[in-house]
Amino acid sequence: MRVPFFVFGLILVASAHSQARYPLIERPDRSDPLFLQVVQNVEQFHMAVRRGDDPPPLTMYRYEVRPGDTVLTVSARFLLPYSTIATVNRLTGTQIPSDVGELVIPTAPGIFVAQTPVNDLERIIASDRGPDRGDLISVTVRGQPISFRYVRGEDFSALERRAFLDALFRDPLPSGRITSRYGFRLDPFTGLRSFHHGVDISAREGADVYAARDGRVIESGEDRLFGLYIIIEHEAGYTTFYGHLSEVLVELNARVTSGMIIGRVGSTGISTGPHLHFEVRIHGTSRDPLSVLPRRN
Repeated sequence: MRVPFFVFGLILVASAHSQARYPLIERPDRSDPLFLQVVQNVEQFHMAVRRGDDPPPLTMYRYEVRPGDTVLTVSARFLLPYSTIATVNRLTGTQIPSDVGELVIPTAPGIFVAQTPVNDLERIIASDRGPDRGDLISVTVRGQPISFRYVRGEDFSALERRAFLDALFRDPLPSGRITSRYGFRLDPFTGLRSFHHGVDISAREGADVYAARDGRVIESGEDRLFGLYIIIEHEAGYTTFYGHLSEVLVELNARVTSGMIIGRVGSTGISTGPHLHFEVRIHGTSRDPLSVLPRRN
């Protein structure tokens, strides 16, 4: 017998220890009684919320991914927010990776906050919502039991939505050309192999440099290596660094918004020509900026 997985208020009853034990929806239309049950439960949830009643218990089902499916199409089919489908299945964007054969389908909307975040979206969600929001539950995702806090009925915040839609940061210098990428490279001055913690974007002297996201200027000054620079602190432990500027246009502790002009391209410090050295750090550790910036043509 297939045993589903329920949350009654604040009490979790988890009889199924494998995703394979969640009932399988074979046809994603009303000819399948399990699909119909999911849709009815979602509708009952919304009706109960409107009346101020306790909603039905949360139940988990399985759905086999079909060609052409995306997080957006699956969520629309099951009348669930895409934030619900994405967070319970640990998906970080609208496309479903080719190695994901099945999705977990809950019967109520909400955000699933991973207790051990492993990607940018999960880190932002955990930071935004704190460690104690929601009900502690375990869901088996791709064969692994995952500990979540289920925050019933909630949707993505504006920041979480931007992260999910692949717009966590904006390009700080869209008019420029990337001349040096993140990772090991031969230092242009010493010729030695060293690690480059950002990307270099060349542009004309004086070109506008934009804040990559909303935040606060936590440091600004002049460095022997990077010349005139700015460091901006963002939500969820992120900082961005802008170096080799010819001019700084923001003050220390100033609040900035995404796309605000904060400086001008220069060649200050140790530099081979006008360019921006741009870094993204999470809790002080650098990461490849191109992994969180919009794709360039």
